[in-house]
Amino acid sequence: MVASFDCRSPYDPAAYAAAALEERLEETRTVYATVFFGDRYLACGSSTGTLSVFNVDRLLAGGPENDVAPALVLPAHEGAVYSLVVHADEGILCSGGDDGRTVVWRVDALVAAADGDDEKNDARPVAAFVNPQRGLPRGALGAIPETNALAYDGSRGVLFAAAGDGVCYGWDVREARSSPAVRLRGHAAGAPLHCAATRPGGGAGGTVVTGSEDGTARIWDVRREAASHVVNPYAATSVEMRVEETTDGNVSRPAVARRGDERRWVGCVALDGAENWCAMGSGGGVVTMWSFAAGACASRVAAGRGTAMQAVKLTGDRVVAAGSEPRVFRWNLAGKLISRQPCGPASVFALDAARAMTAVGGAGATVEIFSALGTKVATAKCA
Repeated sequence: MVASFDCRSPYDPAAYAAAALEERLEETRTVYATVFFGDRYLACGSSTGTLSVFNVDRLLAGGPENDVAPALVLPAHEGAVYSLVVHADEGILCSGGDDGRTVVWRVDALVAAADGDDEKNDARPVAAFVNPQRGLPRGALGAIPETNALAYDGSRGVLFAAAGDGVCYGWDVREARSSPAVRLRGHAAGAPLHCAATRPGGGAGGTVVTGSEDGTARIWDVRREAASHVVNPYAATSVEMRVEETTDGNVSRPAVARRGDERRWVGCVALDGAENWCAMGSGGGVVTMWSFAAGACASRVAAGRGTAMQAVKLTGDRVVAAGSEPRVFRWNLAGKLISRQPCGPASVFALDAARAMTAVGGAGATVEIFSALGTKVATAKCA
């Protein structure tokens, strides 16, 4: 409720309006991305377009019932922040959002700013890339497609942005060029991409996995800018490829989800540390495991038809996934359900695991931190 006002004091309409607006904004705030970085930090991106940075030690000291405020809040995007990715070796954290921009931040600058080190505080973007606009008749340009997911290939210095126009753009971070170095086209026209993951060890040019609204996940040979496999995660099968003539030339296109399959879009993908497995979560409530060694789907687990999978991680021998219900599911690689853990967000969009902890965010302004045993140990309140 809005903070009460003392009737004996002069009424301040502006203060009351500001308090009411802040309360409504907090109720409708959504956390779309969260990632652990450094030795003890957590970054979160929300619907407000801000980047919230937390010191994990301070979070744990605050306990599970106290909402801990961020140590650092930075304006990152015009519109929501949909994705965050970090690369420890290169010391960068990248954010992508509704404005179609992909922004690169220095980790050491974020850490210094969060710790209040004024001498080293230079927490500002070091590079930014903007998704290309589609050409329209009479020389007009379409809207800038949003960036829904990011994946970074550190061995080649290429940052992949899964965009709302159905194209995955690869940006050369080291050269900081203004045009994409790679364009992965082939998903159904008009179907936005929801997720992406990289496999640097997959061939000479690396491998990228993307998931789309069209109901398929594509495994790309980056060097050829062509898909080597097209997967229907809901059915746990490969999809026959066909070639169609388009305005962009001949591109391979998969069969897409048929009428009535609207819930079978691919909402999340993730690789294990050894790059042997890829987990693919769909709107139909299933997570399918793809084996790169076999080049085929190896197993399929179901959370329920009413649970659209929106976030997934592979940690050790566990598949951790969550979606459109307030629970976090854990399976082993054989598909056996280990736990179904309740959480605060009614719908989960953000999930990350590190230091034997799992961060869970989604509908609402808070991110919950759980221990390896499933106990809530801290709560972070995002700006």
